[in-house]
Amino acid sequence: MRNIEWWWTAVSAVGAYLYLHLICRILGRKVLSQFNFFDFASAITIGALTALVAIPTNEWKKAVVALGIFTVLTLTLDYFIQKSPGFRGFVNAKPKMVIYKGQIDSQQLRKARLTLDELLTILRQKNVFHPDDVYCAILETDGQLSVLPKSDKMPLTLGDLNHKPPEKGMMNDVIKDGNIITENLRHAGYNDSWLQKKLREQGIQSIEEVFYAGVDGQGALYVSIRDRAGIESGNIYIQ
Repeated sequence: MRNIEWWWTAVSAVGAYLYLHLICRILGRKVLSQFNFFDFASAITIGALTALVAIPTNEWKKAVVALGIFTVLTLTLDYFIQKSPGFRGFVNAKPKMVIYKGQIDSQQLRKARLTLDELLTILRQKNVFHPDDVYCAILETDGQLSVLPKSDKMPLTLGDLNHKPPEKGMMNDVIKDGNIITENLRHAGYNDSWLQKKLREQGIQSIEEVFYAGVDGQGALYVSIRDRAGIESGNIYIQ
């Protein structure tokens, strides 16, 4: 009898895990830092209900029903949030402009329940040490602060000098943990012979010596060597 209980617990745990995975796929991917309060509360509730299902008790059937209802409600609410801007604003609130043209809006700070010290701390974390350097700062619905510096406080770029450097493009991973990723190497327009030649130019005789290597759109190869006796660890750039 006791063995049956253990097996039933294992089956329930696997079923709850698969169900939770399915719900996460249906609800979509969202980074935790992008959660608003409703997303966070929903995730906690779904996790708690799933835990009740995973451990068989006298109430597990009720937990399954509650989990199903809560999932449907979450999906329904998410549908209306996507379709209705007004409803989305009601549920998620609206971004608040807490600084405009260097002036802090104390009223918006109170609405956001954000103190002046907290605002100044966030600005310093974004390398802004004077509110007067900010053209506007917007507190997003996920709690993040978006800061637009004034034009004369923005860093100078090559575009400001009417100079456009060649695009490096995305890095294609061609070696990971001593293994060549042939598909990525072909996609970058190179082959194994080219890769071996570039490695030999840097004194690397074996692919197994390479921890990671990637090639960008300009054909520059980035190599990170394994840490092992007789091999100097570090980064190598090959043009």
